[in-house]
Amino acid sequence: MKKTILLLLALWLSFFSHAEEVIKNKQVLISPNNVASWNHIGEKHGAYAGLSQAAHRYQLKTQTSPASQQPLFQVTLVKKLFNWEQQHSNGIEVSLDNLNLSVDQLNQLHFKIKVSPSDSIANASFDALSEQNPWLQGNKKFTKLLSEQANFTLIFYGENHHDAKQNTLYGAYPLKVKLDSSQHWLDINITAADLNYYWQQNYKEKPASIAAIATQKLKGFILVAESGNTKVVRNYIPDSFPNKFTEVFNEFSIVITGFEVTSKP
Repeated sequence: MKKTILLLLALWLSFFSHAEEVIKNKQVLISPNNVASWNHIGEKHGAYAGLSQAAHRYQLKTQTSPASQQPLFQVTLVKKLFNWEQQHSNGIEVSLDNLNLSVDQLNQLHFKIKVSPSDSIANASFDALSEQNPWLQGNKKFTKLLSEQANFTLIFYGENHHDAKQNTLYGAYPLKVKLDSSQHWLDINITAADLNYYWQQNYKEKPASIAAIATQKLKGFILVAESGNTKVVRNYIPDSFPNKFTEVFNEFSIVITGFEVTSKP
């Protein structure tokens, strides 16, 4: 009898513990209406003439998965490796404005991503930089730009994101995906504690601790392609960067689905 009572008590506690967790955590599937993009590439003129694919491949496209009936977001993301002007030449932007979400309320961002190796370019050797830029010297200093993987940064942002003159909170998460022949979906789960927070104003960054910015609102996030260390050649030679050079690009063809935010009350 005693064992039966203890078993019932354990089941009762387990039920209410689970019920409490459900009440505390709210899951929101991001609507396609809140997913947008920017694109500086246009028709591949000027600096973008050396891109490998047709211009339309750099525009965000939205389709519906026949299997899951969820939206699929497809685009080839581009990162310049020489000049820092418009170095993130295109990107995905997701608005969280309707969630009224603060840093301490963010429990997890979840989504799935798939990278197409055959339609992607990851520059992994110094020759990729110097072949069309023979003036480039000192190959050792540039090796951190190079990578055999597809590198991305996902960046949460706060108020004033679209005004560089205003102080804005950011939280960055580096994402690396191996470019192998097997294309498969990767489950990505990002918590508030995974982010590297900083304030930025006039492109100058100041680190921030998660405790100090806990109540700050997160208005959205962006996803961009990267180099191996997020920098470009110009970061290493800002005073002697030439006026004439041939731009080199990382290009990562991706499909994303299932943007979902889990939040605390």
